[in-house]
Amino acid sequence: MPDHYIVTIDGPAGSGKTTAAQGLARRLGIKYFNSGALYRAIAWMGVSAGIDLGDTPALLARLARTRIETREVGGQERLLLDGRDITEELSRNEISREVYRVADPAEIRREVSKLAHRLNASRSFVTEGRDQGTEVFPEAAVKFYLDARPEVRAERRRLELEKRGERISREEVLRQILERDERDRARKMGALRCADEAVYLDDSDLDREETVERMVELVKKRLGV
Repeated sequence: MPDHYIVTIDGPAGSGKTTAAQGLARRLGIKYFNSGALYRAIAWMGVSAGIDLGDTPALLARLARTRIETREVGGQERLLLDGRDITEELSRNEISREVYRVADPAEIRREVSKLAHRLNASRSFVTEGRDQGTEVFPEAAVKFYLDARPEVRAERRRLELEKRGERISREEVLRQILERDERDRARKMGALRCADEAVYLDDSDLDREETVERMVELVKKRLGV
């Protein structure tokens, strides 16, 4: 096994990327990195500062004065903005609905890519997002594209929101997910797509353990261990 290696998991919203990436990282004994959290952090930063999320120059100017870092706490990686742990804030539906506004501009995507490399220098890790294997870490040793049927993804998202006390209908969640799919695939830079060398995995009918187990087997096979 190489000293340092990267595993990427791309896929649409609700496909189970975060759960799978965290489980895979634990099984491999390496770090988990949530790239999408960086875009959510920028959206949270903008909202908190009263910046219009469509004002890319203002967001970039604020980002240049903001310290974003990750820290492991209790076995989980947390995201800090100027020393404040905002991890729990990033999953709010308000942020989920608006994050595309900071994820679309190429200028912001380039800055996030630089930040992702800086935060993960010289370490092995599993990362998940929309373009990790295609744009951000094309050098990754193993790449996955995780997918699921839209109705399955919508129900997963609805249950996630319900656990946090946010009530929303299954129909509304499905509408939001389909809209997000369309935006992600149409994005000029960092569009959602399956890398040519990625392993496509549909986990609609798999539980978390089955999904992770399949990934572990494939990673070990690709790395020759």
